[in-house]
Amino acid sequence: MSAGTVTAEQAARALVDRMKEVALCLDFDGTLSPVVDDPEAARPLRGVVELLGPLASRFAAVAIVSGRPAAYLGEHVAAPGVRYLGLYGLQEMHDGRIRVDPRLEEARPTVAAAAEALRESDAVHDSGAWLEDKEYAVAVHTRRIPDRERWADRIDRAARRIADRYGLELIPGKMVWELRPLVRSDKGDAVRRVVDESGARIVVVVGDDLGDLPAFAALTELAAEGHDVLRVAVRSEEAPPQLLAAADLVLQGPDEVLEFLRRLVV
Repeated sequence: MSAGTVTAEQAARALVDRMKEVALCLDFDGTLSPVVDDPEAARPLRGVVELLGPLASRFAAVAIVSGRPAAYLGEHVAAPGVRYLGLYGLQEMHDGRIRVDPRLEEARPTVAAAAEALRESDAVHDSGAWLEDKEYAVAVHTRRIPDRERWADRIDRAARRIADRYGLELIPGKMVWELRPLVRSDKGDAVRRVVDESGARIVVVVGDDLGDLPAFAALTELAAEGHDVLRVAVRSEEAPPQLLAAADLVLQGPDEVLEFLRRLVV
């Protein structure tokens, strides 16, 4: 499945034929949920959640892999058997229990201090940007700012300055800057863990953002190790060109993701 471009129908048929070997790793924002101005208002597209439980009972693994906290994912995409890997895999909720990388716990005071510095910065305060408290990370969102292009450079400089001051990593995304501890983990690491722990031989990643590029890269490595892989990009006005170029299959927004998932439920 990794060689060349496939259609959604062809990909779904191949996955159903070997469903017990498949690990399905799904992004949340822009993939299962339409992009909205208020990140707190993001919810999965109607009909998505009802499909995930049946898929989890048939596939080797179904995981939601996101920069969101695991508890948020577990609350809003609740389905039996699904794994929720939040904060790019540093936090996981499975069967109602949350597991956190201990290095994150140690860094919580530093993240809180950085959040306060962001809150007091002129760029964030004057622009009206929204700060998202992720408990183990903090993110600055500009999606709901009417003149966000005017403020983007100033917020970028402020976020970088504060990240450097507190020794945090800065992860830019679509109209968002996330500051998090320098604890190595990305979506590629999370996908590998799902594959290792499930024993899957076929790995599917569906995503739409810069944060999904490491997951696509992990699939390239897994393919070299003998796994069958499928890189699915979700197109939007904000989807990075490199993600679309690397994809084996491109879907047109969450609506087509929903239809793709429906093809997998037999």
